[in-house]
Amino acid sequence: MKLIDWLDERIEIRKLWSVFADRPIPGGSNWLFSLGATLVFIFTLQMSTGIFLTLYYAPTPDHAYASVKFIQNEVPFGSFIRGMHHWGAGAMMVVIALHVLRVFTFGAYKKPREVAWLLGVILLAIVGNFAFTGYLLPWDQKAYWATVVGTNVAGTVPLIGGMLLKIVRGGAEVGNLTLSRFFTIHTYILPWSLAILALMHIFFVEHAGPGGMWNAVARKPGFSEPLFPNQLFKDSLVMLLVFFLIAAFALFSPASLEPQADPTDSTYNPRPEWYFFFVFQMLRFFEGKYEVVGTLVLPAITCVMLYLLPFVDRDPERAPQKRKAMMALATTVVIAITGLTIAGARAPIVNAPAVTSPSVLAGRIVFDKNGCSACHSIHGKGGTIGPDLTHVGNKRNRDWLIRHFKDPQAVSPGSIMPKILLPEKELNELTDYMQSLK
Repeated sequence: MKLIDWLDERIEIRKLWSVFADRPIPGGSNWLFSLGATLVFIFTLQMSTGIFLTLYYAPTPDHAYASVKFIQNEVPFGSFIRGMHHWGAGAMMVVIALHVLRVFTFGAYKKPREVAWLLGVILLAIVGNFAFTGYLLPWDQKAYWATVVGTNVAGTVPLIGGMLLKIVRGGAEVGNLTLSRFFTIHTYILPWSLAILALMHIFFVEHAGPGGMWNAVARKPGFSEPLFPNQLFKDSLVMLLVFFLIAAFALFSPASLEPQADPTDSTYNPRPEWYFFFVFQMLRFFEGKYEVVGTLVLPAITCVMLYLLPFVDRDPERAPQKRKAMMALATTVVIAITGLTIAGARAPIVNAPAVTSPSVLAGRIVFDKNGCSACHSIHGKGGTIGPDLTHVGNKRNRDWLIRHFKDPQAVSPGSIMPKILLPEKELNELTDYMQSLK
């Protein structure tokens, strides 16, 4: 008590506590109101475990994998803390999705909380970028090739795609500069950005006043409840439950670490973390010339809709049953994302040989032995005289490829490619390798 008296004399700590704890919640406490506080808790947990990991991590291609393996196998509690960080990322994605749904359902984005909603949309994007930039840091096969696929999205933007791709990667291909850039963004830029914007978000929510339940006034006119003790108790219990869930996953299902990244193994088939499955599956619907629809058009439309939501839906009515059109739209989006996530989790990697397929590996050797990379590039490596072959398996079938190898001018008039005179076995192996490039 003497310490509290000393602090109170200098910074009025009792008054600060009163302002915080006596904040009225219209309609009283609610378990769903714990989602915001839980997000702050998970972010704090991610910061704490992330700082521990950086004490041992070396952000260079030569040492990144070894340092993560050292953390995983040698550092006391290293595997557990890495698992906490890994599963904490998934927990944050779940909780922020639930928080956005809660705010939307309760109509808490409406006047006077528009600014808080706009900041929340930015925070949602930052959390997604946290997950993506953290992908590459272990520098294993999954990290490398998932980043190759993810950064390729930037290259699909019309006109400026090539420039964007080089900015994101720090060059033409994923390498040392990419790893350094992603590490800097993940550990310095994004944490500070999220912390500052989260404080602003909380400030604007406090300034506008808690939204409470949409029917709080109708159920109990004028009734409100202070934050302490009921809501703080609910917040603490939910945070404790989330902590134990993350810890249980970290203990019984440690974060995986695949073999070290091999940039030459273009037969590896990356799959994203589960929270990106819906994107993975959606891109299956848009291939070739329609790829930009999935990588640019739909995400841009989604962002614009989220930003314009408070200004389009200006009706002060917040009850979900009286906002049928908006609730129907939200339900459709939730069902679509859930369906795509399930489909992405269950979908096999079709039309792509296994990483260890002997024929594909032999075909890659044939490709290298015959100097094909002098004219053709794969994943940004090679010449530019001939067409890029990164996704040739999506564009050409087996019969076309064999006929083209045997007589390029007959299949593609005007082609400067010479005839490939190979034994039938090597020709088939080369074709298998081309078919694996998807």
